[in-house]
Amino acid sequence: MMSLDQERNANKLSIDIMGTPTGTSGWTTHTLEFSRAMREFSTVNLRTHRVGALKLLFNKDRDMLLNGMFKKKGDFCVVIAGKHHPKELTARWIVWETTKLPDSQRKLCDSAQYLWVPSHWGRENLMANGYAPERIFVVPEGVATDFYTPSRVLPKKNKFRFLMVGKWEERKFTEALVRAFCKEFKSTEAVELYLQAHNKLLPNFSLSKKIAELNIANTEHIICGAPCSKFELRDLYRSADCFVLPTRAEGWGLPILESMACGIPAIVTRYSAPMDYVTENNGYLLNVAKMVPAQDSDFGINTGLWAEPDVEHLCALMRLAFEKQADLREKGQQAHRDAQAYSWQKSALTATNVIKNLV
Repeated sequence: MMSLDQERNANKLSIDIMGTPTGTSGWTTHTLEFSRAMREFSTVNLRTHRVGALKLLFNKDRDMLLNGMFKKKGDFCVVIAGKHHPKELTARWIVWETTKLPDSQRKLCDSAQYLWVPSHWGRENLMANGYAPERIFVVPEGVATDFYTPSRVLPKKNKFRFLMVGKWEERKFTEALVRAFCKEFKSTEAVELYLQAHNKLLPNFSLSKKIAELNIANTEHIICGAPCSKFELRDLYRSADCFVLPTRAEGWGLPILESMACGIPAIVTRYSAPMDYVTENNGYLLNVAKMVPAQDSDFGINTGLWAEPDVEHLCALMRLAFEKQADLREKGQQAHRDAQAYSWQKSALTATNVIKNLV
């Protein structure tokens, strides 16, 4: 006779999750956190297309190792990243930031029976690119709400801190953010901009050199961060007063939610995926001046449109956050509350419900 636990496990679906379980990227966070959360609802077989990272983190059965080739084992397959997966009964997460999918993304979309997107904007974008709505499901990504929490002790500091977390790239509008900050705030004001904006994908990248190359005045209150651990990143969020990301487009925007979970409100562009979770009550919505052709030669982006944030409005919102700090703290408290709706456990529950209706 089976025990209660054995019976519960026998009734669980077996789910293959293909992703990137090693490294420091957002793909790695998505793979590991989602897989861990899914274990509450299903038996998880975690796989990777990277031969050097062929590890089975949650099962001991060595037969599950890929050895470079994917073999379907479970009732359903979820692909976060990777190749060599089955098409039938497979959902692939599509995270793209321009209005027109390039051929590489279309190939990914065509490789799976179902398409998952983190946001409602992502679903509308795929439908605008010609994909049938019955193939597309909104399954939000998550945030580690048990790890990214407000600080119990308020940090002692002499300056108001804006924090940006994200690669230095055209899509993040980082250069414009630096110029806007230096334009809006005088060197005599007690305010700083902390840039956690290293880009390891660019050869010989130097954040301080990038800022120096802008040849603008009043950069002494800009702090250049270095790659750090997730514990150091959490401390960094907690040290901030206001998060700022004037992005051209986000497929999800994990750092925004991480800052919100820590009780730090965000200035975010009024466009794309963050509109699912950033509001005027828990943050500051930055106006879009216009839509422009998406171009970034560093990453081969040259299809569709993305947003051109309103720089004057960005300056005004940073000034507002700096001068109305009581309102800022109230937004931060609401941001923390709202972020709880996006835990990885809730992401896994949504995914499980979708899968049960498909198998």
